Amino acid sequence: MVFEEGEEMNSKRLVSIFVFFVILTLFPSSVLAQELRENPPVGMKILDLIVVRPISAVVACASTAFCAGTMPLAYVIGVGEQSARVLIEAPWRFTGGRYLGDFHHYKDGKPITVIQE
Repeated sequence: MVFEEGEEMNSKRLVSIFVFFVILTLFPSSVLAQELRENPPVGMKILDLIVVRPISAVVACASTAFCAGTMPLAYVIGVGEQSARVLIEAPWRFTGGRYLGDFHHYKDGKPITVIQE
């Protein structure tokens, strides 16, 4: 019995420590989110330049080629302009239309998750 109570007490202590660290981790991230959006750290800029931009350029080339191949059918169906916005404009805008390290907004201040019409 003593051994089981000790295990139960240790598990409760472990859960309370875990909850404490989760709360401690989430609070500063919400407080510093605005500052990080306005001035991303140098590491994020380097990661964006070396990893994210080349990959997004390759994806943009592939989606542009796919759109060019399917464009005659898309115009016949009536979704040519929408497919061009999604498959050409959005990937290239993500690749070159935002500041280094900023994954939330384009240079014109519009959010990345919205495809403009």
